[in-house]
Order: sequence, then structure tokens, then C-alpha cells
Amino acid sequence: MTIMMNALKERIRRKELYIVVVVAVIILALFGSDAATISVEGEAVIGFQSMFRVLHVVVNVTGCLLAMILSLPTIPTEYREKRSHLVWIRGISQVKYHTQLTAANIVSSALAVTILYLTLAFYAITQGAAGYLPAMLPGLLITYMGIAIVSLLISVLSICLPSFAVGLIGSICIVAGIGHGLLDSYKNIIGGFSGTLIKWILWIFPDLNGIQGQAANVIIGDGVDVHVLLKGLLTLYIISLGLLLFRKKEA
Repeated sequence: MTIMMNALKERIRRKELYIVVVVAVIILALFGSDAATISVEGEAVIGFQSMFRVLHVVVNVTGCLLAMILSLPTIPTEYREKRSHLVWIRGISQVKYHTQLTAANIVSSALAVTILYLTLAFYAITQGAAGYLPAMLPGLLITYMGIAIVSLLISVLSICLPSFAVGLIGSICIVAGIGHGLLDSYKNIIGGFSGTLIKWILWIFPDLNGIQGQAANVIIGDGVDVHVLLKGLLTLYIISLGLLLFRKKEA
């Protein structure tokens, strides 16, 4: 696991990680303060559970963006700086090489989300809801799934596509995934060609909002849709096949 550990150290040293995490923590602190007022469709969000769900969405969006930012340059940089030669002379296959680099991307993104979850835990304690803390661990594990999907997708696509194309696809994936529920409702309203197009978008891109919603449900104590989680695991499996199928020309 030497390649993964070295790549992970590089991810942890990147200033983008800390900048985004600090900004997200500040946003969470502001949203969670008594002085802040959040409105959804003209109605103020009140009560711990409602506010917690809003903050959980912020954590999920931040985590997905971080996963893309941290994963996008990893594999292209390795080849551009010709570090791959150090791998080839040791007889390590591309599959193992790309898999360890991808693992570093996923772990670094998960660490960032863990920091944000600690902020959520602190918010729960300040609101007198410390009883929710034990359920935050399984909620965090479910949240990891959505983050891993984004990181894995970006890493796999970067093997065979230029960075700008991967960034574009990743951005569409995050927007479509987070707005999955809204898009699903919208396609039923407009119908026709546009509705069919949105239907295909929803079919192609994973339901990131649904996954984070199940994580919030676990913490709050609402029912969990196992079907959504199984679809997430299936998505991870399908995307991971790209590590076996895609090859990059040796630098």
C-alpha cells in the first residue's frame, strides 16, 4: 500500500482541502447558530431535525465537491510528472497502480467529510440532542458511499479522458445527483422530449441526494430505503470495473 499512502500524504497536504473544509465549517456554524434563519419555499426551517437535515445536505455537497477537487488531478499528475516510471520498473500493473491512487482519493475525501461530521456532532450537542450521536456513525458510513461514488468516478474517467472533460462530467454528476429529487419531479411536470432527457440523466447519474437522505434518516430515526443504498453499492461496483478495463498509455 506504499503508493496509496504516498498519494494520501500528498492529498492531505493540498491547501484546497483545508480551505474548503474551513469554509464549510464556517457555513455550518452560521447556519446552526440561533441568529441564522433559513427558509425553504418561503417557510422558515425550525426545530433540530429540520435544521439538521439542511446542515447534512451542506456536508454532502461540500464532500462531493471536495471529492472531485482532490481526485481530478491525481492520475493525470502522476503521468505528467513521469512518476509512473518508478512503478513500471517494479513490475506493478496499471490496475494496482490506479487502484491505489483511487483509494487515496477516496480516503482523503472521507477524512474531510469526517471533519465536517464532527461539526454536525458539535451542533447536536449544543442543541441538547446528544442522544443522536451514536447514530451518526452509521450515518457517516452511508455518507461515505456518495463521496466514494464521486471520487471513484472522477478517478476512473481521468485514466482515459482529459481533465477538462472529466471535470465537466463530474460537475454534471454532482449537480444531477444532488438535485435528483427535484429533477425527478420536474420531468413528470414538463413531459415530452425534455422530460425524456431528464429521465435519462436521472438513470445515468447516481442519486447522491437520496444516499445522503438515507444517512440523515438513520441519524434522525426515520425509515431507511434500503433500495437506494443497494443502488449506491451497485453503482460503486459498476464504476470500479473501469479500473480493470481502462488503460493509460505509459508516459
